[in-house]
Amino acid sequence: MEIRKLNAARGWIWVKQGYQLIMRNPLLSITPALVGSLAIFAALKIPMFGPLITVLLMPVLMAGYMRVCRALEEEEEMELAHIFAGFQKNTARLITLSGFTMLGLLFASIVMIFIGGEALTTLLENVQTANDPQMMMDAMWAAGSGVAFSLLVGITLVLVLMLALQYAPMLVFFSDVPPLSALRASLTGSLRNIVPYTVYSLIMQVVALVLGMLPFGIGLIVLLPLGLTSLYVSYRNIFPFADELTPGESAAPGAVV
Repeated sequence: MEIRKLNAARGWIWVKQGYQLIMRNPLLSITPALVGSLAIFAALKIPMFGPLITVLLMPVLMAGYMRVCRALEEEEEMELAHIFAGFQKNTARLITLSGFTMLGLLFASIVMIFIGGEALTTLLENVQTANDPQMMMDAMWAAGSGVAFSLLVGITLVLVLMLALQYAPMLVFFSDVPPLSALRASLTGSLRNIVPYTVYSLIMQVVALVLGMLPFGIGLIVLLPLGLTSLYVSYRNIFPFADELTPGESAAPGAVV
């Protein structure tokens, strides 16, 4: 599998082309994103098992929306059923990604507690019971540098996990890549393109700020599909399909098998 390294300008191109994908069919770009969000929101409301179901659904629904993006790219006839494509292809592998997600979060938590010790446990208990933000800040300052370091390590591990997960559903769904290989390739592709990804993230933050100013949460209706379509564009740029590779690319160093 070839992983391209792109320049900083790609960060803006991902946002621009993501918007262009939406404009090909605004209704059927926005509706599946909202349907998927409602499904996740409904799953979270389920007592006890809600968060677990949500984690299991995320890669499956992500693959479904990426199928919507593929249809927009190829100018296929759009169907709302595309959002459920993850339930029809490679579903077991997509759910396996959820298993790795839970293991990754568990590992990050264990490392944080191991480093932070009893001071971190006390801090987390205080945060859960405190309603005053100033009290929470004071508790964090009083906890000491060891707790701050444990939190930094935990946040770093979660960020690495997020980078490993962001392209993994697409690699599993479109290219039939095994889950562990997909996670490794996603992390490699993200780190190799950290410069355009940083530019992309900054632009999306500005877009989110502007759209957030619109009344009645209207901006969020656009922000969610834009985030998903631009992510799809970045995936297609970084991980070309086999029939798009040039002879030079197929033998390029850095390919992940």
